[in-house]
Parts: sequence; C-alpha cells; structure tokens
Amino acid sequence: MDAPELARRSEEGTFDPEELLEAHRARVRKLADSRLKIPPEVLHVEAHNTWVANQPGTTLVIPVGDLAQHVLAGLCYYTQNGVCFYDDIHGQEIEGLDRFKDLVDVENPMPLSFLEMWSLSELTAELSTACYAGMLMLQAMGLGGWMFNGMDPFSVLGASGDPEVPGLGFRYDTDERWSLPNPTGLPGVFEGYTPPHYRDMRHEVDALAERKFGTGGPFNPETPGYYKDTKAVRSSAKPHDEKFRACVALQAKHIYDSFGKFPGTVPSIFVMLYLQAQHLDLDFYDHFYEKGAYLETHARHMERWHPGGK
Repeated sequence: MDAPELARRSEEGTFDPEELLEAHRARVRKLADSRLKIPPEVLHVEAHNTWVANQPGTTLVIPVGDLAQHVLAGLCYYTQNGVCFYDDIHGQEIEGLDRFKDLVDVENPMPLSFLEMWSLSELTAELSTACYAGMLMLQAMGLGGWMFNGMDPFSVLGASGDPEVPGLGFRYDTDERWSLPNPTGLPGVFEGYTPPHYRDMRHEVDALAERKFGTGGPFNPETPGYYKDTKAVRSSAKPHDEKFRACVALQAKHIYDSFGKFPGTVPSIFVMLYLQAQHLDLDFYDHFYEKGAYLETHARHMERWHPGGK
C-alpha cells in the first residue's frame, strides 16, 4: 500500500491497521543477517561508548539523510524566491546565470557556502528531531535508551576504507581534492540525489520535480489529503517549468564540476545522531539511585510487554 492509497483509504475509513502493518513490513529491506559490523574500539566508536553502543541485546536506529537532495531542494527554494548563488570557495561567478535574470537577481548572488551550511543545519535538526521523538516513545514504552553521536559516521555508512568494517555498505568515492571520503548512497535502497545514481545534474532536477509534482507527490492535485478542497490546495503550487529547471541545474552543475561531487563542501549522505534502545537493569538503579530515577513505564515494562517472561 503506497502513501496515496493509504491516505485515500484512511479518508474513506476503509483501512485495516493490520493491513497497514503488513504494508510496512513489505517495505522493509533486510541488508544483512547480522548486527552492524563495527568493532567496539576507537576510532570507529568513541572510547566512552565502546562498552555499550551496538551491543547484543540492543536495537540501534540510524537515521540517514540525503544531504544532496536537501541542497538541491534549497537551490529550488531560493530560485523560487529570486535568489541565485556564486562560488565563494573558488571566488567565481556561475557562468551563464545572466540568461536567467528574469528569474533571479544575478547582481546580488548569495555565497554557495551559506546554502550548503544552511542545508546541513536543517538536515541535522531533522535527524535530531527523529531521534528525540524516538526517545520519547521509548520512555512511553518503558524501554531504556539514549540518543548519541559517539560512532564514526564513515564507519557506520561503510566508508572507513577498512574492508573489515563494512558498516551499512554505502557506496563512496575519494578524490585528491577532498580531505574525506564522500558516501553517495546504497544502490537500489537509498540513493542520494547525485551522480553516479543520476546521470547528470539536470536528471537530478527533473527527478526532484517529479517527486514533488508527479504521481503521489505533495503538489500533485490527484494526491489524496484532508483539506476540504485538497485538489485546489495541492495544485496551487507552481510547477517547475523548463526555464526554472535549467536555472537550478546550471548552478548544481557548477557545484559538481568545480568540486567533483554534489554538494561541494558537505557530504552527499549524512548521519549525525543515533538512537539506541535496550531494557533497563532496574536492580542497578534501585541499588545506586534514589527512588524516581526511572518512570512507572520502566517499572512495569516487563509485565506489560513481556507477560510470562516472554
């Protein structure tokens, strides 16, 4: 069941929660038969986390962000608002922007480093919020857990360069122009909006526009929703026409050509915080802590979620 179908059936009241659960299970992709293969040692895991992070009996949640898509969406947003960019890292203007002066203010471009820094900050907030929401859920369920960033992101994604540390197995590139490897995606599972997963920058722009305005997209008038006039609301967004896409693609191409990757100054794929869940050792807290160190949900977790010790 895809998102549009789910929205339609929810609106009609014809949707079965068990069917939704099965639909979610069908979308889960198993990547390996074992835990994430990262040795509990520095430099892969920070010293104070080696004893607990990713240990047997724990569940480790790793939100992964497509920063390339974030930057591309940022280019679209600023173009919609009449703003273009210049390459402040190399001290260059982006050649060819003059032909889009009816779309953007070519006399007052903003620095590219601002766009990529801003996109990184936005994505960090999104990944952090996901972990925080997960932490609240763990407390409601009575599970112990914590959000942390004490694992090397390159090791986690599989870009450490050590074949004995495959991590999540993401594809990555290296280049003499870069001080660090650049993960780009997990082929067939989670592919960033950057070559080699797209043939060129214009292909990326078209793909992003299709995701926004195409079938099932948030700005497609046929996508179901809860507005009284959903079709009118969704169709009120102005589609990205040929000239708009060309303007965005030109700036994206400059970034890729100048830096050898997209984005230029930040990773294509980004991880920051992790969320880990495990059962609490209540005897430990009862012995070393005052009453109130854990919640009632923690005290009653086993009887509520594992009756009979199962």
